[in-house]
Amino acid sequence: MKKIVLLLCFVAWSVLLGSAQLNAYPESYIIEPTDIEWAKQIIAAPLMGKVVMPNPHPDAQWFPSASLGLFMHWGIHSVVGAQPSWDMISNYKWGGKYSPPDKYYKLAKRFNPQHYEPDKWLKAAKDAGFNYAVLTTKHHDGYALWPSKYGISTRQYLNGRDLLKPYIEACRANGLKVGFYFSPQDWHYPGFMHPKEFNVKTRDKVPPIVDQLANQQNFERFFAFVMKQLEEILTSYGKIDVLWFDGMYFHGISNMHTEKVYAWIRSLQPGIVINDRWAGVVNPDDPEGNGARIGDFATRFECVKPTYVPATWWDHCDIWTKGSWGYATNGKFKSPSWFLEHLVASRSLGGNFLANASPGPDGDMHPNYYKNLAILTEWMKHTGKSVIGAGPSPGMERSNVMITTCGNVWYLHLLPEFNKEVSLKTDQRPQSVSYLRTGEPVPFKFWNGYIKFKVPSELRTDLDDVITVVM
Repeated sequence: MKKIVLLLCFVAWSVLLGSAQLNAYPESYIIEPTDIEWAKQIIAAPLMGKVVMPNPHPDAQWFPSASLGLFMHWGIHSVVGAQPSWDMISNYKWGGKYSPPDKYYKLAKRFNPQHYEPDKWLKAAKDAGFNYAVLTTKHHDGYALWPSKYGISTRQYLNGRDLLKPYIEACRANGLKVGFYFSPQDWHYPGFMHPKEFNVKTRDKVPPIVDQLANQQNFERFFAFVMKQLEEILTSYGKIDVLWFDGMYFHGISNMHTEKVYAWIRSLQPGIVINDRWAGVVNPDDPEGNGARIGDFATRFECVKPTYVPATWWDHCDIWTKGSWGYATNGKFKSPSWFLEHLVASRSLGGNFLANASPGPDGDMHPNYYKNLAILTEWMKHTGKSVIGAGPSPGMERSNVMITTCGNVWYLHLLPEFNKEVSLKTDQRPQSVSYLRTGEPVPFKFWNGYIKFKVPSELRTDLDDVITVVM
């Protein structure tokens, strides 16, 4: 009887809010009063001390030198190579092909990865120098890749198949740190989005909230829903190394209890590193806009090559394929030189490069993923130490090329488009200057604290040519 009453109240609440979503399996969105009370207690509990960031726990200290991570957006959108979630928003410049929402959510019935072998594509990534992976456990569309008790997930559509477990096991088997992307937003959650928000042209015309108390109660339900899903993924799979949020939001509510949430997460996973996107996210389409961020690592450079040091720990995420964050059906990847340029730019400033290449609907990567990784693997064999685990530049102003370091060794990165004379301010005559790939010495001039040299065109490649300077 209690369930029936709760369901009737839930349905009435959903209709009242005028949700435009498919609203499949509404019973999965029933939030028990005990769940709401549990979430309130987490927020009400006083902090035992300041939440120190970055995380000082010994298990978190791998992150600053991790260097290279693999980002993967996978879900029902992969069936057609759609932009994750955003393709249900009409008139959005990066999506809109699968609007309205009903059209997008019908993809859930077609998502059935029969050739899901994460060990295959994660082993190839490890061989190419990747040290961690981040998979979308749930994007804004709300579809969860594990059989969640809450919302829509593989529980309803894949008979309870857990797509996270094989990924986690493959990460561990191949020596990769385990990362979860998790969107606190859920566009399928009844009432979360007003119908006008599914059209870019009307998103700024959402009616004002007339009942603040009712809205606060709705937020408390939603907050409990999000926290219970987080509890599931943070307590069911052992140690999780990275949590990559992408924006907690609820219309009319400003306080998302960020520090309390981060403290609670650390109580479950003491050594985890969490990004700065739980709340106050800066819109990547308006990077100059306001947004207060709190997290163990910053995510300032989304699809923008790094140009400065934004924080102690940070990563730069970008789309490796030519297309959206989702599966690239055309199989086109950006060039290996593009990849290395972004990796070097990140490492020269002390950050990690999180490169996105997403699996297809069958659960495997496109064949071109393996072809590109093979090129990187060969390059890493002779030059990988100049980026993987390498330290930051001794000063961007010192040279007309990017620099990474390892103790008294400086690595000068000559990308394919660079064909000038290299100038490096060393302040002292170096012990040696040589080609990293071959070990052969490089003739150079030293004058007034600078070394200068030019690499003959016949010795250049179409990748990143690195010169080793031993100080």
